[in-house]
Amino acid sequence: MLKINNLQKKHLLIAGLSLACLGSFGAQTYAASTSQPLPMADISMLPAPPDGQNPPGPPPDGKFGGMQQERSDASSLKASQIIEHTSQLTGHNLTNDKTDENVLLVRNGGSLTLTGSSLTKTGDSSSADASNFSGQNAILLANNTTATLENLELTSDADGANAIFATGEKAQISAKHIKIHTKNNSSRGLDATYGGTIKAEDVDITTEGAHCGALATDRGEGNVLVNGAKIHTSGEGSPCIYSTGNIQLTNGEGTATGSEIAVVEGKNSITLNHSTLTGHVKHGVMLYQSFSGDANVGIAKFTAKDSTLNNNSDGPMFYITNTTAEATLENTQLKQAGDILVKVTSDRWGAEGKNGGDFTLNAQNQQLKGQILANNISKVALNLGENSSFQGTINSDNQAESAKVSLSKGASWQLTADAYVTSITNEASDFSNINSNKHNIYYDKNSNPGLNGKTIHLPGGGKLQPMR
Repeated sequence: MLKINNLQKKHLLIAGLSLACLGSFGAQTYAASTSQPLPMADISMLPAPPDGQNPPGPPPDGKFGGMQQERSDASSLKASQIIEHTSQLTGHNLTNDKTDENVLLVRNGGSLTLTGSSLTKTGDSSSADASNFSGQNAILLANNTTATLENLELTSDADGANAIFATGEKAQISAKHIKIHTKNNSSRGLDATYGGTIKAEDVDITTEGAHCGALATDRGEGNVLVNGAKIHTSGEGSPCIYSTGNIQLTNGEGTATGSEIAVVEGKNSITLNHSTLTGHVKHGVMLYQSFSGDANVGIAKFTAKDSTLNNNSDGPMFYITNTTAEATLENTQLKQAGDILVKVTSDRWGAEGKNGGDFTLNAQNQQLKGQILANNISKVALNLGENSSFQGTINSDNQAESAKVSLSKGASWQLTADAYVTSITNEASDFSNINSNKHNIYYDKNSNPGLNGKTIHLPGGGKLQPMR
């Protein structure tokens, strides 16, 4: 996350994997909607974590692996103005140019209402951990306190200068009609840690630096719920959304020109509703576990409904490594330059030989297109629900440890190449909802006792038959 000096910047540029910031104000016009944010998504814990180790270099958002930072009570922090009681401020123009200081700090049970104001921050953070995890050097920090913000403009031009930061389980920030512009590295738009919560409406976020996700959470998880956003991020490793907690976006538009669309790390989630997000680098959506200590081990979840995902990179729409993950799509357009829909594989995170992925893709009233691939230590499953269609193939190279497909009666599959499946279930017992286009589906006889090793002729001239 935070780059402090030139040497660290050099190391990050060499070792960092591009991911994402958020924010787009400018070219696109946001049309507000009356839709309300979705309820918080359920996240399930796995019974035991896999073996893992930190790889050399930072994880994809630029964080230094394994850093440990205890949560802070903010008692030692300094700021241009500190709020420790109930305060209502209007028309304030505050600045801060000191190292490690906030512009506004709310702590010790204070409660702030701030309207019609502008806040400006320069002066770098001296500690990656302190700025990433506890909000040191942020423009506005609420530490286990509450803040209500409306009609604000926040600008930072410093490393480690996040805009709006909530930390601690009692931290609750409500923000409306907010414009944010951060210009240097590790300076996110909305950021929550250690159970803090930010609820925002009508936000306009632009970030320019590396490792500056527009909507983000970090150590100890956090909650960011946004209804109405215009986002643009341009830095390396700056997706529109980076989640090590629970992030929901409704009625949002975002573009990440230097990163993926979105990233979920570990047992955390992203939920989209009526939103359009675009990424340009590496992949579309990445679901992974870095073992850096920022995200608990569990199921990484991505949900999109009535939305559009534009993947302008050459990589897969969904890239999964070193974690169990699940994506649920409903009436969401997937647009991409390449033809790989899903890739589940091992990468530089985790213990070699044990760092594959286990991914389930659920589709409801959804069109899917492309290849679904997994390597020999990874598992993949495709569940096609009602009114869903898949034009593509799964495990065409027969490399996956496991590949499973299930189809509802109202789903359809147009094969584009031979497929190899561990198991296949179909509510249409005659498999008439699969058009083979002269391709075959090969299944594992032992994992499909109901098929009794039979060969079934499919529409289009191909066959469903046991592997030899």
